[in-house]
Amino acid sequence: MPHLRILHVLVAAIACCVLTTACEKTSHESIEKWETTKKGEGKLKDAFTDRSLDPDLSAHAAEVLLRKLEDAYVRTTFEQMESGRRAKVIAKLAPRLWTMARIEGEMTAPSQRQMLAKDVLVDVRPWADDATREQIDGYLTDWLTGGYYEGRAEAGRHTGAQVMRMLGQRAGERLIAEVNRIIAAPDEGGKRRKIGDELMLGLAVSGSPEAVKLLLDIFAMDRGDATLPDRAMAALYRAYLDTGGAYPVAEGKALQPHVARLAEIAKDDGHSPQIANDAVALLRAAGMPHCLEPLIGMVNHPHRNPRFLWVAVNNSLRCGGPAAMARVAEALPTAGPYDHRDLGGATWETFASLGQRDGFIEAARGLLGSRSWVARWIAVETMLVLSAKSEADAVARLAGDKTRLAGYWGDQKDVPKAQRKPEPTLGQRASEVAAKLR
Repeated sequence: MPHLRILHVLVAAIACCVLTTACEKTSHESIEKWETTKKGEGKLKDAFTDRSLDPDLSAHAAEVLLRKLEDAYVRTTFEQMESGRRAKVIAKLAPRLWTMARIEGEMTAPSQRQMLAKDVLVDVRPWADDATREQIDGYLTDWLTGGYYEGRAEAGRHTGAQVMRMLGQRAGERLIAEVNRIIAAPDEGGKRRKIGDELMLGLAVSGSPEAVKLLLDIFAMDRGDATLPDRAMAALYRAYLDTGGAYPVAEGKALQPHVARLAEIAKDDGHSPQIANDAVALLRAAGMPHCLEPLIGMVNHPHRNPRFLWVAVNNSLRCGGPAAMARVAEALPTAGPYDHRDLGGATWETFASLGQRDGFIEAARGLLGSRSWVARWIAVETMLVLSAKSEADAVARLAGDKTRLAGYWGDQKDVPKAQRKPEPTLGQRASEVAAKLR
């Protein structure tokens, strides 16, 4: 019957259409089309994860998924992907990400899509092969340094400091050029261009000795900005000492050529206590043997801030450990009074946390016979805090030492005479410690 033949033709046509749709070949054209079709997202995910496809097609599918803000899915899928396949897909995806991330215009604010693509470049970098990683580093360097750094550094999940720490010294060279351009720029309306916090932090975390030099130069510049010294020093501190867990601490090797300048900054009591403390801490971060001589040289340096002495002592010991103990202890002046809380807080009370217990005990043993009563006192207290029971007899041999521990209880001038505590002699203190060790 004619109508039955027509029905058969329609059924066959519908079946053909269904089969054609279900078996639609994955191509760059179809991937682009799937961005806007109802079932396109599932097909894109299939194309992204299909190991039989050309990696460029899978990369294209990932790109389209990212356009649809599926970055979390893309990251998770890459985590689970076989490493060899993953590296091939990332090699094809990286240029596509750069096309998405690239910003036209130096002062143009990055869009959401541009920030997302930049962040995904950071995400996939650890999984890339060497050649692709080099390519990604170039893209990220251009993204951060190709325009207004202060704005770009705060855009996206990965901050400028995090990315610059990852990229290292080569990217730091680009920031050095940018800062030098700002420094050389003519005044605008009677004011010099501000060197921003993010820019200085980016310099510092790059781990470049040249970047450290530039920051120390900036520290000393007169640009009509009273905050500049504090901000420059804070950038170095955040890079080499306290990153807040945001990125790995920069290696102290970059500080080593500059220990003399850091020491001069620390010793200059015209600077704020915070600057002095940060400079001393940066000296310590330079590592042995570079940190030791400048720090020990500060122990006897006159400074209007009385706390400077203890900062110098403590950081000298943290720098040199047991090997520095004798030099530090014997460098302390024997003329002045010492509150046991100040002296202990800078010396013996820190030894347990520094490790190397046996080393500190051995160093203290040698100081029990020192000509300096301050060094002998430090040695006695060290034996106690480190529970060096085997040294009880050696400590007890100082029982006859009549040296008065001047200032032991701190300044008591405002305490009524009847309530003032008597200051012990070193011998009395040694006897007490020996008894506790036995």
